[in-house]
Amino acid sequence: MSGFDHGGNIYEAAKKAKCSVDDIIDLSSNVSPFTPEALFRDIDMKKLISRLPEPYSLSLISEVAKFHDVPENTVLAGNGTTEFIHNICSIYKGQKAVILQPTYVDYIKYAQLADMTVTNVVMTEESGFTFNDEELMEHLTDAAVCFICNPNNPTGKVISKDDLRFVADVCKNTLFVIDESYVDFCVDSAPSLVGCSLSNVAVLRSFSKSHGIPGLRAGYIISRNKHLVDSLNRAVSPWNMNTPAQEICKKAVKEAVMPNLRKLDNIKHLTMANLSAIDQLKVYDSAVNFFLIKLKRSDAQAFCEYMLSHHFLVRDCSNFVGLNNTFIRIAMKEQKHMEHFCRLAKSYFEIF
Repeated sequence: MSGFDHGGNIYEAAKKAKCSVDDIIDLSSNVSPFTPEALFRDIDMKKLISRLPEPYSLSLISEVAKFHDVPENTVLAGNGTTEFIHNICSIYKGQKAVILQPTYVDYIKYAQLADMTVTNVVMTEESGFTFNDEELMEHLTDAAVCFICNPNNPTGKVISKDDLRFVADVCKNTLFVIDESYVDFCVDSAPSLVGCSLSNVAVLRSFSKSHGIPGLRAGYIISRNKHLVDSLNRAVSPWNMNTPAQEICKKAVKEAVMPNLRKLDNIKHLTMANLSAIDQLKVYDSAVNFFLIKLKRSDAQAFCEYMLSHHFLVRDCSNFVGLNNTFIRIAMKEQKHMEHFCRLAKSYFEIF
């Protein structure tokens, strides 16, 4: 596995498993399997793709701003959160980036591509992958940008918004990029910094995860940092979101997905209980729709290969900073699939 591989490559998985892409049960990407049908109702795809997209997705931005009760000039829509991560690193090219690890690999990927000096602050296995604000702030005195995924991928841990706001308020010279792609999965309390008045905070949001539409590549950023918003606006194409993505996401802003997310949360708790009963596994608690597992008597590659032979794609976490080849991550799908996975996990350790 190369250093910047992601989950969700079902095409490569299908080749290895010698099956159809549709036969792969993808537990490697943290996306809800319950995509609301209403998002596609009354969509005339032929009509949509026959015209250029609305420049800068202004209608979508208006809907996002209304939903979050923020000014429209603090919102930008884009081709997934990755576009913003890439462009933020380009804006701060050659400066210092601090990344709270283990986390999403694209932060370090694009920071390195922009010749940024990267400092990784690692939340250790021994601490239960918990946040230490004093340790983080030690490295922020000369940092231009700090990337924090909250809730975090791959650990599923949450940092309170009060803790994040405190650090950002103290370290005013650092831009805090808070990636909230998974915050909707926190069904009881969302630790969001959307609406935060601090100008050194930028919040990333994704339509991919909770709405189950990753193929559209759609997301947005909210920040009161005028310099950042203006710089990002100059960096993007006016047509960085295609017309179907714009129209579907305008519906997604208004679509209530909480019933589906609560269903997914129930599946998660059942799955965690079933897997925790297997002595050879250590299951880490999580606030979202995925969780981290440590294999006590196997390595990730062997376990993932076994699961793929049964058409389950599992995330090998050995390329995350701070983790090793004994860690995997699984995301929740339909209950019947998770029950099947749990039976296979039990069988794996009985066989090997």
